[in-house]
Amino acid sequence: MSSNVNVFPKRYMPFLLKHTGEAYQKLGDDEVVGFALYYSEKLRKKPGFLRRKGERISAVVLVLYPLLVKPTSKGMAVLIDPLRSSRLTIQYNVVDKNLLDSALQELSAMTGKSFLDGLVKLSRLAQDVAGARSGVRKEVVELDNVVSDPGLLQGLKPLIGMETTYNVPFIEIPFPSVDHEEVASRIRKVMSEVDELVDYVNKLLEKVRELLEEWKKDISKEYDEKLRIMDKKIEETKQAVAKAIEELKRKKDEELSAVKERYLPNIETVEKRIVETRENVRRLEEELEKAKEYDKDTSDLKKRLNDQKKTLKNLEKELENAKESYDYEVRRVEKKYSELVEAENNKVRSILSEREAVQKEVEALIQEAGKRFDAIRSSLQEYVEGLVKAGRRIEEISINAPSKSEEIHLIPLVYTSYVSDGTARSSITTIVVLEPGGMLGPRLIHYINEGIANYFSWVKQVLDKEEMKPEVSAKNLLANTTPERVEVCLTRLSDMGLFSREDASKMARSLEEQMKMSG
Repeated sequence: MSSNVNVFPKRYMPFLLKHTGEAYQKLGDDEVVGFALYYSEKLRKKPGFLRRKGERISAVVLVLYPLLVKPTSKGMAVLIDPLRSSRLTIQYNVVDKNLLDSALQELSAMTGKSFLDGLVKLSRLAQDVAGARSGVRKEVVELDNVVSDPGLLQGLKPLIGMETTYNVPFIEIPFPSVDHEEVASRIRKVMSEVDELVDYVNKLLEKVRELLEEWKKDISKEYDEKLRIMDKKIEETKQAVAKAIEELKRKKDEELSAVKERYLPNIETVEKRIVETRENVRRLEEELEKAKEYDKDTSDLKKRLNDQKKTLKNLEKELENAKESYDYEVRRVEKKYSELVEAENNKVRSILSEREAVQKEVEALIQEAGKRFDAIRSSLQEYVEGLVKAGRRIEEISINAPSKSEEIHLIPLVYTSYVSDGTARSSITTIVVLEPGGMLGPRLIHYINEGIANYFSWVKQVLDKEEMKPEVSAKNLLANTTPERVEVCLTRLSDMGLFSREDASKMARSLEEQMKMSG
């Protein structure tokens, strides 16, 4: 529903400003008129080689363009411009809280490994919400006639709180009725809902994190009890195994002693006989040598020697076999008890392995739960980013509210029309800032914000219309300002350092000629 905006206070923004340090100084009517005429003359096409005749200025008019500054929330406001039909669409997704709350409720009732199932379910829900596959309702908010042009907004933000008065003729473009309350209501709804949803998601994540931490404590406590029982069993098993190994060592020593008793006496006897037989062989060999020296019969000695050597060989073989049998029995006993000891030690290793598996299981459960929580957080943060983007879009089109109530801010423009050989053109000059110049040039240079200029460039089409000619003619600064006053206005700008006194005089004479031609 439209509402009457004529009751709102009007704030006239200054057309000409001087930038001094970090502040802006507004300049008066003389400077405004002087610059409007100076700049119109500067933009006029002069006679040239390819142009027999130059242009003449037919009108220079100060035009005030209305923008409604509508407060919204949090000390911010938006600019409403119904003269330029526009529609800004903001979209965001509203999550189904009941769905997430239900999943959270289920999760809070889960314990042990089933808690992971609850996290998986919540993770899938969060992914669906982030991807807008399910669990959300798309909210589309349309804002009619709200200024969203970034160039204009950036250009006006530092100037929006400034105002002045004009005691020169101007055209004030009427502000049509507009449903500004609906615009503000929709913006407040977006900001409120976005803030509420972001807060809801953050609190939900915090609750999930708290449930996770509580579950970690419970699952750790549960497994710590298992590990405590296993540690006790390990200690008992170690003691039993140590006792069993000690008993096995005793039995092994007994068996080894029995093997020694069974084999060593025989080995010692054979070794003794070998020593004796070797001595007999040595003695018989000596006797055989002596018998040969005395040419005695050696057949008996040879026979006896051969018998002894044969006996020695048999004894050595018998000793070898006896030692092999002994060594085999010793190795058999050693192996037997080594395997038995290993089997006992394996009892401890088996329980230690079970304990390690239990320890790894609880660590894996906690790690998996952490990954699931990270997935939930990542998905919900992605969803929140979409909400923040919508809120940021509102912030991008907002300015600091200059007051708590609605105001009409009138943006000053200078409309200039030119004619030449039956053709006409026009231009729009927007707010001008005079800034310090360089070392070699003029003390001041003029700056026109490109964003503001681009936004209002279309206004000349309105003022070019045939029905506007009477008002343009009536408010023409060129016709309503005397040549003497023009020179005074230009001199003021010259004294500020925008151009020289000589240039001011030349320009005053040129403008006087334009006045005569217009008249």
